[in-house]
Amino acid sequence: MQVRTVVVLGAGSSGLLAALTLKRRIPALDVEVIHSSKLGIIGVGEGTTPYVPSHLHSYLGLSEAEVFRAIEPVYKLGIRFTWGRRPHFDYTFSGQQYDWRWPDLPRNNGFYTDEDTSAIDLSSALMESGHALPRRSDGLPDVPPPGRMLAWHLENRRFVGWLETACRKQGVRFTDTEMTAASRDGAGGVAGIQLADGSSRQADLFIDSSGFGSRLLGKELEEPFDDYSNALFCDRAIAGGWDRGEEPILPYTLSETMKSGWCWQIDHPDRLHRGYVFSSDHLSDEQAADEFAVVAPQAKDPRVIRFRSGRYQRAWVGNVVAIGNAAGFVEPLEATALMVICLQCRWLADGLVDGLLAPNPTMRDLFNRLHRQTWDDIRDFLALHYKFNRRIDTPFWRRCHEETPLGQLEELVAFYQENGPSSLGRGLLAGATSAFGLEGYLSLLCGLGVPHQKPHHPASKEIGIWEAKRNHFRKIAADGMPMREAIGELRKEHTWKRLRGTR
Repeated sequence: MQVRTVVVLGAGSSGLLAALTLKRRIPALDVEVIHSSKLGIIGVGEGTTPYVPSHLHSYLGLSEAEVFRAIEPVYKLGIRFTWGRRPHFDYTFSGQQYDWRWPDLPRNNGFYTDEDTSAIDLSSALMESGHALPRRSDGLPDVPPPGRMLAWHLENRRFVGWLETACRKQGVRFTDTEMTAASRDGAGGVAGIQLADGSSRQADLFIDSSGFGSRLLGKELEEPFDDYSNALFCDRAIAGGWDRGEEPILPYTLSETMKSGWCWQIDHPDRLHRGYVFSSDHLSDEQAADEFAVVAPQAKDPRVIRFRSGRYQRAWVGNVVAIGNAAGFVEPLEATALMVICLQCRWLADGLVDGLLAPNPTMRDLFNRLHRQTWDDIRDFLALHYKFNRRIDTPFWRRCHEETPLGQLEELVAFYQENGPSSLGRGLLAGATSAFGLEGYLSLLCGLGVPHQKPHHPASKEIGIWEAKRNHFRKIAADGMPMREAIGELRKEHTWKRLRGTR
């Protein structure tokens, strides 16, 4: 098929990111978004990974200053887990925590963290200090290039509003109405959709971003769904938030162990968002609400959200490509939702460019292979969190320990348990396409304190070198910039000019 016209069904973050990516990368495309303003926008806090700012700034070339002022993200250095036997451990995005070896030390960092995982890189030292960014010699915040070290906390309503504005600037058209029906074509795709305003739309390519309903891929094309509930037992969440007082703005997501799941905290400049992800097999909605009220007594009007973890077997069928929740979903334990959306958008845009706007079956097959592998990697990564969390002993956590399968990670975990945090499995045991890499898996295994058979007993000289490096990070972090101060500086146009110009 030759793709000249694209209809996007849905104007949430997935549909708008798809429209923006396609129109920005292929301006000649005619892109229209069909959405209903009656559906509204869920105003929640959302975490990301570094891939999201990288997508917007490095891949799409959008201005860092413009985007920051529009959405005012809180910089996210990583996730603080109150999981496992330690008081807590920090999983950062630096890539230099456990799968990293200093030239003057004989072993990877992971071999030096049996007792204490704090300040093993600059990000974890900043998290320890409560500061978001290092401070430059001229007093400005030292913001690394997009995709390095930092992700974002976003307020969904504000982010979606900015995405719509950005789409309109690129020439994306919007029609405010609902889809009422769809018709099949003879090639296994969709011939057209009918709308509530009496009109209809035909297109060369349909993007299904209709959320959990998966109106085109799931309902119309009846693509089979692979359920992840045998590995991920949580299926509900209670979410709420409140207006911020004078509390410090934390530069990380907080993830706390609960009796039948876990609780998040996501900080924003004006709001705090809390949520409890739990298993309805082990807890009623009322019991979960009572437990949630203990950790989030200020939360206003908490609501219960039901979800199903899993993915459709294919995301690209005929002339329909599902992006976002219409293609797959897992709980927000590692804030992977927007990352996957950006990956899908990039795969599609690059596939259309490389296919000269005439994608063939092998291009669709590769897209679907990436779709399956990415979602299955995420499933197994989340399962790893549950399998080895020994913080509390409840029926839910006993079930996690006993029944959670590790899928593709069985070999990696067996290797770790025998050999410790060795780097020899990088790219093989972790998988070359994994979004987390060996660093991500070791962060969980070492952070949770999973025992292994090859503990390292460093000599006093090694200990001195190791502690000197941690103290160096702590010194930089102690002079770092709190998030509230950084926001004030980064609202200014001249700050970004100085940051991205000469130092």
